[in-house]
Amino acid sequence: MTKSTDNTVPKLMLQKRFLLQAVLFVALFSMLFMALYQPFSNTTWFGFNTWKQSGVTILFYFVAVPTLIMSKLLLSGMSKLHPISVRRFLWWHIAEFIVIATEYYLFTVSFKLGLSRELPQLLIRIPSCVALILAIPYTIVWFYAQYKAKKEELELFKVTHNRETMESGHRLIQFRDSQGKHKMSLSEDSIFYIESQDNYVQIFYNLEGKLSSYLLRCSTQKIEEDLDGTSIIRCRRSFLVNTAKIARYGKEHGHLTITLDHPSGKTITVTPAYYRAILTQLDNREAQQPGV
Repeated sequence: MTKSTDNTVPKLMLQKRFLLQAVLFVALFSMLFMALYQPFSNTTWFGFNTWKQSGVTILFYFVAVPTLIMSKLLLSGMSKLHPISVRRFLWWHIAEFIVIATEYYLFTVSFKLGLSRELPQLLIRIPSCVALILAIPYTIVWFYAQYKAKKEELELFKVTHNRETMESGHRLIQFRDSQGKHKMSLSEDSIFYIESQDNYVQIFYNLEGKLSSYLLRCSTQKIEEDLDGTSIIRCRRSFLVNTAKIARYGKEHGHLTITLDHPSGKTITVTPAYYRAILTQLDNREAQQPGV
């Protein structure tokens, strides 16, 4: 088991989906924070007390939020090329803060919403205000990602030391990341499906009767090659499914759908390109069953 003690950022912090959710959290947090902070500050003009104030506030969000989204998309894209260190991650967010603070300053001096501070004083007060707004939600997001990473480590420990898995007689599959480092071993029979997410794949498997998952930095094509010869094959562009875990299948709205043998009842639609391969695997499975 590999512990997350290296100088890299938790992988959750580089997932496109998670980063965009973080932007939404920051935007909502800033609205609440500014509503509470505004009465105690003469450099804060956020609010909806007047038409002008409301218009400027909304306009600022139309500028600041796309800035954050673009920043997160670029960060996620860079992480596909090489690992992001904590230092680089920190400098990235410092640059992000400078851009947002500059936008806030330009709005402040352009619309002049009755602020009493002179421009030199604004240059001091505005950065501290923006830093506070961004630092609090980003710190919460960071600790949440760290919590998820530690929880994942604990699950990996359980999987690695699961006696039932080791003594089950089923083939053990070694999962390695894009750099070839071994991350975990799972019994083929415990795996339900694998979903690709950007430059990661999320492996869904059974752990003590519960559907658990592990996020592995690896391309879908690479993991498909590693699983060649197993019962786990691709059923659509972003999904691989364990055909041994298919409870039922049939056509729905002209498409083949498969339902997994799990209480969650996960249903996946098979695309035409993988239709034949899935049916062949299912036919082979039925032919190998006793009495068939």
